[in-house]
Amino acid sequence: MKTKLLLTVAATALLMACGGGGGGGGYSGLPIGGIPPGQQPDPGPNPNPNPAPNPNPNPNPNPNPNPSPISAHYKFLSFQQDRNPDTETAEKRYDDYIALLNREGAAGYRYLDGVTGGTIVTLQDQFMMVKDIETTYTYEYKRFEVDILSSDGLPRLLQQMKEQGAKGMVYVKILGMIGLSASDNPEFAVLYRKDAGSSATYDYAAADIPPTSADFVNLANAQGANGFRPWATPVLRGLTQQFFIKDQGSAARYDLKALVSPLSVVGGTAEDVKAQIRAQGATGHRLLKSRFMEDGKDFIFYLKDTTQSSSFEYEFLENPDPVFDIQEANAVQANSQTAIGLRYFGLPDSPIFFRSLNCTGPLCVSPDGKEIEDGSS
Repeated sequence: MKTKLLLTVAATALLMACGGGGGGGGYSGLPIGGIPPGQQPDPGPNPNPNPAPNPNPNPNPNPNPNPSPISAHYKFLSFQQDRNPDTETAEKRYDDYIALLNREGAAGYRYLDGVTGGTIVTLQDQFMMVKDIETTYTYEYKRFEVDILSSDGLPRLLQQMKEQGAKGMVYVKILGMIGLSASDNPEFAVLYRKDAGSSATYDYAAADIPPTSADFVNLANAQGANGFRPWATPVLRGLTQQFFIKDQGSAARYDLKALVSPLSVVGGTAEDVKAQIRAQGATGHRLLKSRFMEDGKDFIFYLKDTTQSSSFEYEFLENPDPVFDIQEANAVQANSQTAIGLRYFGLPDSPIFFRSLNCTGPLCVSPDGKEIEDGSS
């Protein structure tokens, strides 16, 4: 028993240290408020090979004087359960958690993101959900064994996603550790969601993340030409890949653009970042996420459905709560913005809201947290 417990602790520490446990909201964050710790502006003579668009000369960032309200409701929930190893199964925590999600899903709520974590005896999640389309959802978890002596975790996770996608399931995130397998490897729970009102099925693809922004754009656009859009970047044993998702019944095709963040340029300001995001939204490129790439520069990625003539407008609000990560205050703030047609984009510590115009499909609604997180940290 002591041997197995030691293996459990060691495996948990190994996986959690490498990000394999999915613990925490972990927003990489668009550095709108300042340069991240340890990053300095590039002092070279040509610090910005891809100049950011000029700031919007319109002092009013909201060009729509009479925005229409939207039908969306955000909800903050909290779950925590400790297992009694003497009387309860290892799965009980996860079964009860899924039961909670399914109650909310039956009322039309979709899981956005949360701060998930735990140990072999605890599961906890503080998370936000949204009801923004007329449908219902079902949730389930699948067990996933991580061989601590092998690096094949990501390909096997991709295979599990493909099998789930064929049944209409969307990958949401990796939850905590359930326990040990018969081979003394840690087994994690992987959360999936299904739109019960849709017959859609999904395919997934994955690739190593290229070191340069140009190569990342080429990779994403090759996938986008086939209907795949960037999804999650799960981390297992310190390894990560960019995963892509495709709605098999959708005609959407995607174009990704990478621009140097103004904060990686000498003299760049947070207002310049906001101006860049707004300018790209006007061209139909919705904000996706940011990532540090070549030359120590932060690049901001934008995604466009090329089959539509959509546009996006943004508002940047203050953190509604001094406590970082998702809180009840984020849901309250999000609900207050729906009256002026704004949806919660994410990044709870520096909340971004957006309005979509002439838009249908997944880019028009609040994105899943794992879609907009970097996953490299």
